[in-house]
Amino acid sequence: MFRFFQWIIYGSMLCYTAIGISQDTNTVTLHMQVYDNGICLPMTPSIYYSTSRFQQSKSVFECGSYYSTVYAYVKAKDSSHLLPQSNHLTQSGSLKFNPKLDYELIFLQYEGYNRVSPDTMTIQISKLDKDAQITLPFKKGKFNLKKMPLFSELKKAASPVFLPLESKDFKKSLKLDSTAYFANGDKKAKYYIVAQNFPLYFVQEFDSIHSNNYSQGFRLLSAYNIPGGIAYGQAVWANGDVTKYGYWEYFENDIRIKHELWASSLWQQFETYPSGQLKSETHYGHPNQEVMHFHYLENGKIKEEYHKQSSTHNPILKEYAYSPKGTLVLINSYKSTNGVTKQSLQKRELYYPSGSLKMEESFVGTYSIKYYNEDGTERIN
Repeated sequence: MFRFFQWIIYGSMLCYTAIGISQDTNTVTLHMQVYDNGICLPMTPSIYYSTSRFQQSKSVFECGSYYSTVYAYVKAKDSSHLLPQSNHLTQSGSLKFNPKLDYELIFLQYEGYNRVSPDTMTIQISKLDKDAQITLPFKKGKFNLKKMPLFSELKKAASPVFLPLESKDFKKSLKLDSTAYFANGDKKAKYYIVAQNFPLYFVQEFDSIHSNNYSQGFRLLSAYNIPGGIAYGQAVWANGDVTKYGYWEYFENDIRIKHELWASSLWQQFETYPSGQLKSETHYGHPNQEVMHFHYLENGKIKEEYHKQSSTHNPILKEYAYSPKGTLVLINSYKSTNGVTKQSLQKRELYYPSGSLKMEESFVGTYSIKYYNEDGTERIN
């Protein structure tokens, strides 16, 4: 079972930070979100995916939530390179298809330890000549991609935009097991049953002050509902983060402001402004060590970025400054071991209003400074 989380970890390292994938003359891209019981599942590239041009049935994705797992396959006369990719920023995955070929996209759902007779969802793909997106609530049966209600084509070079499902309200498909309360009688958490006789729960957790602020996601609570019981070394009611799996979402006044990817430890985190514009994205190594982040202004311009490089290089924190008109003026680069504190200034870069580099000042090793003309040639003073 824990192998599944190794797949999540492997897939998370392949996440795109830029989600717009342009078309070329040979392939089109299909972006997909997979839901089960109204809950969006992480899609990670299969560790068994083969790039062989001659293998007609290919394992492309694994997705699921510990107990209930879904595997995706593609069948084609010449599958070539489908290039399965995860994009946890949009909680989706993507595949490349040849518009001249027909395909079968097959999802197999397994419950528990039964690996013999999975439920099957088969989707026929033909004449897909434009980039497209599809939201897929798992459902047994055979379907035609273009006739599915949540299918839509994209304009050239456009990014997918996935909207929440009405059925995402898990109360429509999961049974409430129990409710926990704060000392003042307000709701603390609701626990929904995902599978009988298995300690995986979908949990909705409420803020102690603002009841309309809440988070939700899967928890593996191995000692749940046992008085004084321990779940992976932490009391159940302490809600230890080591029990989190899959996507966790955070809401303020019913507006999602953040979502995360978990596999016992935190791997990726995305925050948004109330407008829906991306505010920040953070990537973590193991265990919960930040290795990269990007912070954005609400107009989409980058405000700060951090990269924790190999041990032979300094981890760098960059800060961006803009003019009142929104043009880039200055980038300061600092050494930062944790992405928060600034140990020392490494480089300063000034820019012309046109965006061309005007001056570059280095403080690493021997101090140096260079000036540039607006056409990019070095200026000799």
